[in-house]
Amino acid sequence: MCGWRTSAAVLAATLASASTAGERSAVVYPPQELPLAFEHSRHAARGIGCDACHAAARTSRRSSDRLLPGTAERPHAGCDQCHEIAAGERGVPCRQCHPGFDESARRRPAAVVMPIPNLRFDHRAHTDRQIECSICHGDVGVVGLATRAQLPEMRTCLACHDGLRAPSRCATCHLAEPSGRLLVRLGSGVLRPGAGDPLGLDHGAQYELSHGAQASRAPAWCGECHAERDCQSCHDALRKPLRVHPNDYLTVHPVQARAGSSRCESCHRAQSFCAACHERAGVGPDADRSLRPTNLKVHPSYAEWVELPGPRHHAVFASREIGECASCHREESCTRCHSVAAKPGGRGLNPHPSGFAQSCGAMARSNDRACLKCHQPGDLERRGCR
Repeated sequence: MCGWRTSAAVLAATLASASTAGERSAVVYPPQELPLAFEHSRHAARGIGCDACHAAARTSRRSSDRLLPGTAERPHAGCDQCHEIAAGERGVPCRQCHPGFDESARRRPAAVVMPIPNLRFDHRAHTDRQIECSICHGDVGVVGLATRAQLPEMRTCLACHDGLRAPSRCATCHLAEPSGRLLVRLGSGVLRPGAGDPLGLDHGAQYELSHGAQASRAPAWCGECHAERDCQSCHDALRKPLRVHPNDYLTVHPVQARAGSSRCESCHRAQSFCAACHERAGVGPDADRSLRPTNLKVHPSYAEWVELPGPRHHAVFASREIGECASCHREESCTRCHSVAAKPGGRGLNPHPSGFAQSCGAMARSNDRACLKCHQPGDLERRGCR
């Protein structure tokens, strides 16, 4: 039984998944060379348990540990407890386990090559919790030679590694950089989710056209592998593909900017990029009055927006969402009209709502930095705010 009380339904699905001879990632599990004839099913039928041949798995803490019978120097140690290993003795030649091997040539049989998986894995942490081998490796009692198909798939691991019973961070099992992000460029290839990825992050053909929606839904998953510089390598201001900003985008960008400013801000800074460009083009708040924008989708007419009171006055919109104003305007744009007359250029226009005088003293005594944007220090003293 799974030590984390996995439900019977999940365990059944996990076992079915693990026992399916499906494809495994050649990047995570590099291809093996197994010039052997071996029947797990025949051994299981005789009641020989996993521990008899893979005893080291009980204490293994690393994926690089050797878990096969014997050692590198004595590869048949363990097998010789039941089998007569000497060639020809009792009519059991070497080629019974090493097909095609010619004992008369007096050469060593072809080597078994099992590259180290590109994973972090602690067998002991699992065996200490009484997790049976079949949960991860399937029912090897019905297979012959165990191959990469009997190694666990990620969906098998996620049955327990759900963030509650066991950690769900990718770096729990996958190799990671010191920063915590996954190592995606490995000696066996580039690690990327493929078809059937249990998290729904298939990086297949044309993924560059659809990744934006996934990134907006689950940016934390993207951050497991990608740094911000990976996004900027394509989404910088100098070489955006036309699918991001089509031709003549300058003409239509105000419409998209107002509809989804947060998307713009993922690449562009409002003050250093947007406001600076508008000022250079003569459409910024500090530009000559004759060059103010005439696009009514940005602001209504200047008289209605600034000079005449009414529902389309800029003060109404500023009180609702000052953040939108600040995307183009600096504080100096406001204080130019709303500071006291003693300030350079100040016109003394009161920006405060009715009844503000009853609470402004307490606010000023708590922190008068905002007050001093418009008022002189002497004003606060005369009003009793200091």
